[in-house]
Amino acid sequence: MRVLVTGRGTSGSWQIRGVQLGAAIGADVVSNAPSAAGYDIAVLVKRQRGDLVRRMQGVPLIWDVVDSWPQPEGNRWDRERCMQWLREQVASIKPAGIVAATRQMADDCQGFGVPVLALPHHARPGLKRNPIREQVQVVAYEGGLQYLGRWMGVVEAECIRRGWRFVTNHGALANADIVVALRDCDGYAARALKSNVKLANAQGSGTPVVCCREAGYLETATGAECWADTDAELRDSLDALSSHEARKAASETLFAGTPALEAIAGKYRQWLQSKF
Repeated sequence: MRVLVTGRGTSGSWQIRGVQLGAAIGADVVSNAPSAAGYDIAVLVKRQRGDLVRRMQGVPLIWDVVDSWPQPEGNRWDRERCMQWLREQVASIKPAGIVAATRQMADDCQGFGVPVLALPHHARPGLKRNPIREQVQVVAYEGGLQYLGRWMGVVEAECIRRGWRFVTNHGALANADIVVALRDCDGYAARALKSNVKLANAQGSGTPVVCCREAGYLETATGAECWADTDAELRDSLDALSSHEARKAASETLFAGTPALEAIAGKYRQWLQSKF
């Protein structure tokens, strides 16, 4: 089976679901592919742009939804508005199958009459293993600061109170003692449809992590994650991870539960071969 993976080719999710995962399943990865001629199946990652969908005519087209809704405004939508958007996109793209970033997203797509695969994100290849230092010195956040929102000030205040440093997008996760995967948004898309990517990278590096209760994180949790949806829960989670013993134990469990690229790719290949 010859598979083409295409998309706009500019986002972080394109690197994960397009470049990395596409290569791992043995697909040809071509941003803004001119056509699907010569392929048995095509995968559209994220958003349709221009006439890209039209150029894929002639082969079954799989839509990997990832985080393709309009952002940041879409992160405030309720479930009804999210479903309206999904229905509009499915009507426009007319996919033969859908790849969802969470099981909750997959459940929401079951009514569209096509095969649906719930496929979590893999950990970033080449992550360094966290050595778990004796004392906490650095708490880190990796991602768009606009999504951290009010948590920026809350985390900074907690770190100052403890004599720790809070850094954002500052090198390897293994350079941090704790990473936070928090989002200042309570909309349905943000809570139910967002991927597990921040947790996957914490797991892949064995870095102790504090997450908000999003479906992507809850569905791929190992049991060693700490959780925070309130200021008090963040404070308690940081307290719980203050000791070297607690962080070392968390690191071992997190690392053992890493969603590896090879495993995710194997599940993807099997689904494509069995359904199409």
